[in-house]
Amino acid sequence: MELTMKESPYLIEPSERIKEAIRLAIKKNLFERFDIDKRLVNDYINSKNNLPIWIMEVVCKINLEDIKIPAQYQYLWFCLHNTTLTRTQPSGRVFRTKVNFSSCYVELNDDIKGYLKKACEVMNLPLYKFTTLCGYKKALANNKKTIPLLVILKICQILDKDVWDLLEGHICFGKNRREGKITLPKKEEDAELINLLIWLRTEGNLELKSTHIEINQKNNIPALNNLRELFIKKFNLKIVNPKFYKGKRGEDKFIISSSPLRQFLCLRYNLPIGYKTGLLSPMKTENFSKEDYKTFMASFIQTEGCLSYNYTRNKKKKLPKFEFTVKDKALANDCLNTLRYLGFDPKYYNKQNIFRVGLYSHKDVIELINQTKEYFFNDIKIKYLKEICTDGIGL
Repeated sequence: MELTMKESPYLIEPSERIKEAIRLAIKKNLFERFDIDKRLVNDYINSKNNLPIWIMEVVCKINLEDIKIPAQYQYLWFCLHNTTLTRTQPSGRVFRTKVNFSSCYVELNDDIKGYLKKACEVMNLPLYKFTTLCGYKKALANNKKTIPLLVILKICQILDKDVWDLLEGHICFGKNRREGKITLPKKEEDAELINLLIWLRTEGNLELKSTHIEINQKNNIPALNNLRELFIKKFNLKIVNPKFYKGKRGEDKFIISSSPLRQFLCLRYNLPIGYKTGLLSPMKTENFSKEDYKTFMASFIQTEGCLSYNYTRNKKKKLPKFEFTVKDKALANDCLNTLRYLGFDPKYYNKQNIFRVGLYSHKDVIELINQTKEYFFNDIKIKYLKEICTDGIGL
């Protein structure tokens, strides 16, 4: 079982929904299957302490194995909706945040109605009772034009269908039909979507308490503007307030408020919500062209990539070097594999869970820049490298 929250600092405050999900997992041999402190879990059920979020991830994955268990107990972030998470900084300061992850909606068409009918037949349930399997007390009205994503997830679980295949091309929206609605893309990723994911995994953040998706970069409005256009293109996204903001540290911020986009990124690509845990899933970049890999590498360089210099032995020259340093192993491996695909032989280091990928031959760095520079959103880092290296070193 793959866990993405094992290193997360979040603790869950007592919640009745969480307790019920745990009780269901206990019936499915939670303690026999996993090395989990039974006393810790029982104390949580009795409201004596908070619970590490990774245990809840295990609980939901166990519950997902049984189609009879209601959907709200099977998906971590839906289960955590309206619960409060706490995180303690090294300084001792404690943050308390209520999770906002109510299901978005999909336009209901004849195909989805047909699958809903089949799912009801499999479960031997009338339509008005099916919604209880999805955490809803009210039945779906016959004249309803929309259906919650959580209901579709349950339908796909029952019928053993891929939800992203089923929803390809469908319109998805939150409580506000106009703001933040998206058209769900094809299941097969293209290069533009991979590049958006690289930026989100490095410079992005999906907020816990709101539907905001945020990407930050210092003094790089051109890059954020290009990313905004990519989001609009890939998801047919309508951005109501297309402004950029300044953060407390002077960084530029691009903020999208979109409940369906946030849920799609979280559910489809396992992007973390809130604090990044360092356990992202590896990207799937098979079957892409060499030109596509050059665009991926340009994104790695523009985000957590550092173009800097080393002195020669006699310290008479400054020669360029490239390093990509992150706390996430999967992200470092994605950069490493991209460089190898492009014909380079990068170095790889892991020191106290800080992962670094580097090119230290100045000829390799110059070749890397020449291969990727046409795909940069902004040439700030290349200009800086020209300035600090001796005679620009042919850049």
